[in-house]
Amino acid sequence: MTALRCDATLTLTDVNDFQSRLTAFLDEYDVAYSRDASGVAIELPGGQARFRAIRVGLHMEAHAESRDGLETLRGIIEHYVGLFAGDNALPLHWHGDVMAAPTFANFREMTVVRVEDISPSMRRLTLAGEDLARFDHPEEWHVRLHLPPEGIERPQWPRPTAEGGTQWPPAAQRAEIRYYTIRRLDVARGEVEIDFLLHEAPGPGGDFARRARLGDLCGMAGPYGRGVADARHYLLAGDETALPAISRLLETLPASARVDAWLEVDSAADELALPVPTHGRVQWCHRGDAHEPSEQLAEAVVASMPAAREDLFVWFAGEADVSQRLRKCLKREFGLEKGQHLVTGYWKRERA
Repeated sequence: MTALRCDATLTLTDVNDFQSRLTAFLDEYDVAYSRDASGVAIELPGGQARFRAIRVGLHMEAHAESRDGLETLRGIIEHYVGLFAGDNALPLHWHGDVMAAPTFANFREMTVVRVEDISPSMRRLTLAGEDLARFDHPEEWHVRLHLPPEGIERPQWPRPTAEGGTQWPPAAQRAEIRYYTIRRLDVARGEVEIDFLLHEAPGPGGDFARRARLGDLCGMAGPYGRGVADARHYLLAGDETALPAISRLLETLPASARVDAWLEVDSAADELALPVPTHGRVQWCHRGDAHEPSEQLAEAVVASMPAAREDLFVWFAGEADVSQRLRKCLKREFGLEKGQHLVTGYWKRERA
């Protein structure tokens, strides 16, 4: 039974719109929740988050087994509030099992200790930090990297407030936050490896990796994510942004399982040497001019769907619109249940 709780209230004129947008998001990403006439309860790692309509707006509760878990749940709730009520609704003022602390329990300051180009389009940074055991999780492989602006030698990091919210640094010194996959973790050495795609278009992650020098600092929080279910047959597909996650999957899936994987890169020069399981097959797809990003990956998955799908798991990551269409296809046309697929949009194509 969860022992700790805290709650906050948000004044909203249209709670129904918030609840509808929240549940649509949860449905899209197959997050487990329950809903009744008054609100929504979401099952999350380490506890539960609840959203309930009240006379003045929205009442939110976090229930967790530890202060660390309660802190994480508050952060997730605030993330949803920012998405569906707007950043102006933050910070929330929490009551209950809340206490001030010098830093967040899930946050670590990390130092760049190695820089390695593993392909023309991918750079690997090795980051060192203290007490990284919490990131050694069998399912939660993703972290939030806090990437400071260029020229900031001594970054300022977000800190918890006495009300359970977040005190952010001034805008000019505030780090950009992006999600990345831990490629490897060595708890004993206190090191993680993160692979960065060096996009042509400027972005916080690629820019940080391009200019990275030994001794540079960034922040890391987490871990986050959702693992794959046990299955006898896996279909994996993703573009360059998914390479770190698929590489870890190829290393960790059961040796007895059949694994079919499709990986999309610009050209043969961007291919990486990957661990191929005994019963595995990896196919590289070159994007070229004839394909929209991620489209051929989705087509390969659909074309390979077996007739018997009771012991199948599909993992896909790529462009957001393609991912959304594939997710709907897997549910409606092939009848895959929750827990049989994890299809995620890692990035969104900008259109003129």
